[in-house]
Amino acid sequence: MNDEPDLSFDIDALFAHLTGDLDQDLAEEQDWSFSLRSDDSAALQKVAAEMEDDFLVHLQENVQEVEADGSTSDGDPLLMLVRRGVLDADEVKQIAAGLQSLAAERGLRYEGVECYDPIDEEELFGWMELEDAAWRLRHMSDIGLEDEAEMPWAFLVEAPSLEASEQLAAALGEAGFEDRDDFDEPDEDGSYGSCVFVEGRNDEGELRTTAEKISQIAGPQGCQLLGIQFYTREDVAFVFGDDEEDEDV
Repeated sequence: MNDEPDLSFDIDALFAHLTGDLDQDLAEEQDWSFSLRSDDSAALQKVAAEMEDDFLVHLQENVQEVEADGSTSDGDPLLMLVRRGVLDADEVKQIAAGLQSLAAERGLRYEGVECYDPIDEEELFGWMELEDAAWRLRHMSDIGLEDEAEMPWAFLVEAPSLEASEQLAAALGEAGFEDRDDFDEPDEDGSYGSCVFVEGRNDEGELRTTAEKISQIAGPQGCQLLGIQFYTREDVAFVFGDDEEDEDV
């Protein structure tokens, strides 16, 4: 029988662990991450929309669970609500109690709280260069993701003009990249482009090959590959916003 406290739910024990074992300075800002789970991603999306003024929100629709024998399985979507600040134990307990009550009302599962040094949201969730994406893939393998496990890839390609964007879309389609969002309205910098979605795998070599192929297609059109993420179309719309008018191809 394990007598160790569950630090995700025992907040007094969590604080004792942070200050006594980890020597964490809680007088400085921390990221307090509260987790909700459900097999109903729409219910989590609704909570995320309601909470985005009070928390940093991140919804993971594709969650890999690592089993005791090292195998992986698909888990329920996960919503992380992050409060950045200097909080004491009573404040954390108050937030936790409110989210537990919300979870009970909505038929969700409250899965506790964790504390981290502040994370750069842009670095964690933003578009990555190829080398950073390759490193992120190796890190996922290190923490249990199986080799060749299926996972979504998204490639953001920038075009300097609408004409170049249309040429880019045609070239990508001819090369077999048919699952895309093509943006026919400029962003705030006046750029156009496409977001290419690929059914990828946990295979760094294949990721590099795909990125290089897209870059080779983009170059002659005067376009460039801006970044990579391990997101579905729904993830991209949720994390980065869906402000552009786009055409699904």
